[in-house]
Amino acid sequence: MHLSNADIQELASMYRRNFMNTLPGPRNVHLVGTKSYRGTENLGVFSSFVHISAVEPLLGFIMRPLTVPRQTYHNIKANRWFTVNTIHPDFLSSAHQTSAKYGETESEFAATGLTPEYSDACKAPYVAESKVRLGLTFEEEHLISGIETLFIVGRVQEVFVPDEAVLESGHVDHELLRTMSVAGLDTYHEVGKSKRLPYARP
Repeated sequence: MHLSNADIQELASMYRRNFMNTLPGPRNVHLVGTKSYRGTENLGVFSSFVHISAVEPLLGFIMRPLTVPRQTYHNIKANRWFTVNTIHPDFLSSAHQTSAKYGETESEFAATGLTPEYSDACKAPYVAESKVRLGLTFEEEHLISGIETLFIVGRVQEVFVPDEAVLESGHVDHELLRTMSVAGLDTYHEVGKSKRLPYARP
């Protein structure tokens, strides 16, 4: 199959969405936990997190246009804190269900049976069932012009990860943790067999 940009634009809307979302292959998928200024706990699925810096521990993710209410975005801006939580097979169905459009006064935690958990530092809820949990504060946002999409940057303030999953080199063993990834909006993959290569030099 060979498609030009014009060909892609002519694809049926649903087909094009599924095709473009799965084309790059499986990618990370996380639950983002936030809390509204009214105290409602919110949880949503995001599959666009990227590492930005290790010197300054920064992560970023894509937020779709604010043409409809985006509870995660508004909660982050109101409360400044949010959590990033890995997804695993034993609660995958509940995690996926958080992508349903619940009202702003409804908690996805309550609706899906997932457990909110707090630390002394973080003002947003973690997912207790998650094996890797990150607490972040809002750092900045950047508008991707033309499509009105936002790139949100957060600063990692604390991390919870099982001791046995952190190797002597500092690598986190997601194969051991059975961390899930996703292709598109609904096709989940368990992290497969890994192969670590030495640092490449000329």
